[in-house]
Parts: sequence; C-alpha cells; structure tokens
Amino acid sequence: MRWLETAELATGVALLALILALILTQAVQRHLPVEGWVWTGELARLGLVWLTFSLVSYLLGRDEHITLKVVDLVLGDRALRAVWVLANLVVAAVGVLLTLEAVELVLGGSPQSTPALRIPVAWIYAIPLVGVALMSLRALANAALSPGPPQREHRDSGEAAR
Repeated sequence: MRWLETAELATGVALLALILALILTQAVQRHLPVEGWVWTGELARLGLVWLTFSLVSYLLGRDEHITLKVVDLVLGDRALRAVWVLANLVVAAVGVLLTLEAVELVLGGSPQSTPALRIPVAWIYAIPLVGVALMSLRALANAALSPGPPQREHRDSGEAAR
C-alpha cells in the first residue's frame, strides 16, 4: 500500500506543479506582445480535475477527505468502528458505480475531442477511472482490514487532555 500511496501523492504533486506552471504561463502571456496559447488554460482545467480524482484514494486512506468528526466525539469504540465500516462500504458502493460509469465513458468511443489540444474525450476520463477504482478498493480495504480511522490516536489524546 505504501508504494501506491507514494505513487498517488507523486501524481498529485506533479499535477499541481503542472497547473501552477500553466497558470504562470498564462499570466506571463497577458503581459507580452505575443499571441497567447489557448491550450494552456484547457490543460490547466483538465489538470485540476485530474488532480481531484488522482488524490481521492490517497485522502480516503489517510482519513483526510471531507468528513463530519462530530460522531468521533460522541460514540464509543464499537459504535465508531461500525460507523467507520458503514461509511467505507457506502463510499465503496458509490465508487463502484462511478467506476462503471467511467468505464463506459472511456470505452464508449466518443468522437469528441478537446477544442485546443484535440485530446479525445475518452482519454480524459482515464485518470478519473483509475482514481475512483482505487478509491473503491481503498474503501473496501478500510472496511475489511482497518481497525478504525487512522487518526484515532489524536481523538484519544484530545479526550485525555480534557
């Protein structure tokens, strides 16, 4: 799992660097007497979507995705484990449905392409497909193998401080 997390994080860092470079290129082009490159904006927008989907599994595995932590403060250990398993099973079910839809988009053979770069639209959905598939697998692994949320020690130390 560590090498997968490292690969996901490296992909996210690379995409973030790409977005930054493309946006800086756009900003510089505005102040130069040259014609701007339209593809920089298109690729930056695609990079933002790819960044979101490439990091979803990483964030889920580290319990750093958007959650409500109110339940953590109220429930005991057994109930918290049950909520953790249920939440991960719901995420896995949604991930499987998203994966099926992404497979249909990738393999559907759409004749469309992006306006500036002429990238086939089916290729654009490949990164979200990998991201939601990994998210589904990570959620199933969390539900079956994990004893609970990874940051549980922070909750326990916070209660001891009170």
